Order: sequence, then structure tokens, then C-alpha cells
Amino acid sequence: MSRLASENGRDVQDTAADPKETTPPAPVRIPDNYRRGMVGQLDAALWEQLQHCCSGIRTMGARETLSETGEQLDRSALLLEGIMARYVRGPANGSSSRAMVSIQVPGDFIDLHGLPMKALDHDVGSLTDVRIAMFPHECLDRIIAGSPKDARALWRLTMIDASVHRHWLFRTSRLRALASVADFICEMDLRLHHADQLVGERLPLPLLQSDLAEITGLSTVHVSRVIRDLRESGLCTVRDGHAEIHDRDRLRQLAGYDPSYLYLPAD
Repeated sequence: MSRLASENGRDVQDTAADPKETTPPAPVRIPDNYRRGMVGQLDAALWEQLQHCCSGIRTMGARETLSETGEQLDRSALLLEGIMARYVRGPANGSSSRAMVSIQVPGDFIDLHGLPMKALDHDVGSLTDVRIAMFPHECLDRIIAGSPKDARALWRLTMIDASVHRHWLFRTSRLRALASVADFICEMDLRLHHADQLVGERLPLPLLQSDLAEITGLSTVHVSRVIRDLRESGLCTVRDGHAEIHDRDRLRQLAGYDPSYLYLPAD
């Protein structure tokens, strides 16, 4: 039988055993410990169907591009490990004219909305080394056609994704600098907690100050001042790719943070 491997960040199919073989490769089983975060909200039966739908697991290095604006898509990706982001590029087509509009954590479908759209209006890339599971759209279409319940469950994931986008718009347009950065840290704290990524009060936040500037709509100089203010006030320390929260209640109070837009299950 054929098998799927990963080479230089791309899925490759090994057909050396029989170059004339046309039987589809066997599905690649995703370890159950990756059923966490957003996909942890899917029921066991749907998760099992997704297991049979997975065509391969791909690895990517940090700061690499998975898909670009307008690229035709025939698969969607589930983030297993690492952190990824979506970017909207301006007409200048460079990093200085782009904005980071979302971050994906383990358990997130990165581009499930690409299933009906077939092409996205933004780029998708990795912030860290990542592992992603790939799902052919043809197989996802069969799951959706076969069960209205499963279709609604997958649709719900994209609706939560849209809810997070709306909150990001609110953050950049209405919150002042200190509250904006605090709000983002509060969000990542909760999302990474549900993705089993926290170590004590420490959460992975592998972002440059320029990334935080894109996320919050601030200048890098202003971001630097805000990070210093959060540290000196005893709320949070951001350094070396991590954020350590010293006083979660006060940080949420500063941001006026309401996590209802995340639609997280009760602990």
C-alpha cells in the first residue's frame, strides 16, 4: 500500500511499491491526545470520521507560508502543534502593509472556511514550527452530506472563528493601548489553556513586538511601553516567547475582558 510522508514541509506519496497502483492511500490516524481545544468540542463519532478522512500530517518550520491569498484549495488543515496566523496584505504586497488578523492554536481548524470558498482572501502561515493534519475537501464534503448534525458541528467551528474575528475588530478599534494588549493576552491565556498548552501561569507567546503591533494596531514603540507597564504593574511579564501572568484577575479587570465570544465549554 502507499503511505504518506512529509518532505520539506510538503506531503508526498510513496508509490515505489507499485507505480501502477490506483488505490487511495490508507488514512493517517491522528493520536487521540490531539483531540483538544476547538476540536475537543466535537463528539467522538465525528472525531472518528475525521480520523478516517485525514490524508497526512505535514510539518512546517517557523515563519513559513501554508497558503496565499487567492490560492485554490482542495484541503483543509487542523493545527496539531505550534502556533499559526492569518494575514491580510495591502496593495503594497509587503510585510509593512499587512495585518495579522487571527492566531490559531492547537485544536483549531486553520482554514475550514476554505471548504466552501475554495480560495481565501488572506495568507496563512506558521509562527513557530508546526504539525498540521490535512483533510481533503472531497472527504469533508461526504461527512457534511451524510449528517446534518456533523455539518452543524463543523459549521459551528467556523462561526466561533468569525466571533473571534469580530472581537479582534473591537479590540483594535475601541480599546486603548494597555487594555488592548491585556485583552489579547487574556484571550490567548484561555485558548491555550483549553488546548493544554499552559505550564503553570506561563503560556507560549512566540510573537515579535512587530507581531503584537499588527494584532493591536499600535506602533512597535508603543507596544514596548505597554509591555513594560504590564510588567512594572505586576500583572504580566512578556519575554523570550512566553507570557507569565502574575495576577489574572487584575489583568482581566484592566482589559474589561469578557470571554463569552470564545464559546468555550465550562471547565
